[in-house]
Amino acid sequence: MSEPQTASNPLGTERIGKLLRSFAIPGIISMVINSLYNMVDQIFIGQGVGMLGNGATNIIAPIATFAIAIASLFGDGLATYFSLQLGKGKPEEASRAVGTSLISGAAASILLSGLVLAFLTPLCRVFGATDNILPYAQEYGSIIALGFPFVIIAVIINGVVRADGSPTYSMISMMVGSLLNFFLDPLFIFVFKMGIRGAALATIISQFISMVLNAAYLFRFKNIKLTRQSFRFRFSFAGMLASLGIASCLNTMTSTIIAIVSNNMLTHYGSLSVYGEDIPITVFGLCMKVSMLFFSVAMGISSASRPILGFNYGAAKYDRVKKTIRLAVGSTTAVMIAAWLIYQLFPLPLIRIFGTESALYEEFAVKCFRIYLLTSCLGGIQLCAGTLFQAIGRPAIATVVSLAKQVIFYIPAMLILAAFMGLDGILWAGPLSELLAFFLGGGLMLRELKKMG
Repeated sequence: MSEPQTASNPLGTERIGKLLRSFAIPGIISMVINSLYNMVDQIFIGQGVGMLGNGATNIIAPIATFAIAIASLFGDGLATYFSLQLGKGKPEEASRAVGTSLISGAAASILLSGLVLAFLTPLCRVFGATDNILPYAQEYGSIIALGFPFVIIAVIINGVVRADGSPTYSMISMMVGSLLNFFLDPLFIFVFKMGIRGAALATIISQFISMVLNAAYLFRFKNIKLTRQSFRFRFSFAGMLASLGIASCLNTMTSTIIAIVSNNMLTHYGSLSVYGEDIPITVFGLCMKVSMLFFSVAMGISSASRPILGFNYGAAKYDRVKKTIRLAVGSTTAVMIAAWLIYQLFPLPLIRIFGTESALYEEFAVKCFRIYLLTSCLGGIQLCAGTLFQAIGRPAIATVVSLAKQVIFYIPAMLILAAFMGLDGILWAGPLSELLAFFLGGGLMLRELKKMG
């Protein structure tokens, strides 16, 4: 890309509000539909299999998160490097990054599938599967693991599609797979009577279709052209891309770490309470799925800002960087406040979407929504802070910000509070860690913006 082309790129010249909307709307739709897919999956399983089926998917979900973490490692690293190089007018470097990321992601996905299939039962136990939930988790997980290569390749390509300036294509390619799952789930579960195995098959078929649609974009990039030379793999180059994506990877991986700790603690302290061991682990997982639906809107806005931030930082247009982050912070905060009101006012209708269970089940669900998500309205600040540092090529700080809530603050808070408060302590650790992460992320972000002058 020549200097005149760089100067005329819409990322560096178009109004920030218009740019953010054009990138955010498709991204939000894509992420919301993906979150809805996860929720609908749980709804059909809850109605067709029952509470133990939902408990099984909550056991397998953090295992599957390993796949998303790998995709984020190479996908977000690729998208960040891609935007920075386009901002500097170096399309050849951007094209090399695409090939290396795809090769890295494909190799890692095959290795991950093999490991999970080989050690599925002990993994289920590590993630807190009870004796009642384990058979369902084994059946579901053995199929889901086969789809890891599909989802990893799809996510890696999808991120760079947005960075190339095609957010609508990015949205459609992921949306088609999710919509397909809406139809396949009830077909396999209720019509073909396949139970939880049918839900797993519907998922990996949908993931395969999304991968194919994303792969088709490799032949229609706007700003680069892929050649055979683009797919020449270099370990050092792969390591550099991974360093840029490590914040997203670890942020995603924290879900797995949290699941190991929280699921086992929920099982232990649940068995000592009136709720038993199956109710807390199932309800907590459903609470996470519902909160992710709203959080995905904020994530869509934050992710949409990444290519704008990266391009303008690479082009030294710091005023546009600051305008972008201010608008992103304001928008994500508004979304999270609206979500917080829903959690606090309508917890019972939310949990009943997944089926009607016992009075104890519903009692714990209301408590879970109202306590655990008490300060969720602050989540947009930390999200945007992590995106900013990742977009401008500051992976170390981005990693600290991304890990703050879930690992640095939540796990210690959960261990300490649960020792004194039992099951309720696990829930109260949520709002405390959110508050601390808000101050850390917000403070680091303000300091960085001041450095830009």
